[in-house]
Amino acid sequence: MNRKDFFKEIGSSLLETVKSAAEPFIQEDLEKIETAADRALGVEWMPLMQEEELRSNLEIRYIAGRPIIVSKFRSNIQAWDGICLGCSNIITISTLYSSGKCLNCDKEFNFQTLEGTLKLDPLAVKKKDHMYFVGYRTVKK
Repeated sequence: MNRKDFFKEIGSSLLETVKSAAEPFIQEDLEKIETAADRALGVEWMPLMQEEELRSNLEIRYIAGRPIIVSKFRSNIQAWDGICLGCSNIITISTLYSSGKCLNCDKEFNFQTLEGTLKLDPLAVKKKDHMYFVGYRTVKK
């Protein structure tokens, strides 16, 4: 090994060592910042389901008494509030057509194409330790 390659290897090894030593501290700080941002925005994270628990591509779950529509498109998990924004009725879902419908307003939404006349409130979803969490806004806009 020539001198140039030796110093290049020493530099990259030193950088990797510093990176691996600082990573736990940085990760802890990032989690603190995320928690502070959630508090400031009024987001409360509630457990939704285990990673392998989703049985179909579209289903409705009840979390803290509220209906949550959970949709899986390829590997992407999305969640919506299961209450119609127009009339406050619970949305009826059809797994066959991957759609939801408000029977009072007679409006529909397709969860595969993300199109339709029914307006739904999307909810934040995050995954941590093989568990999905849904974010509720505790502070109104």
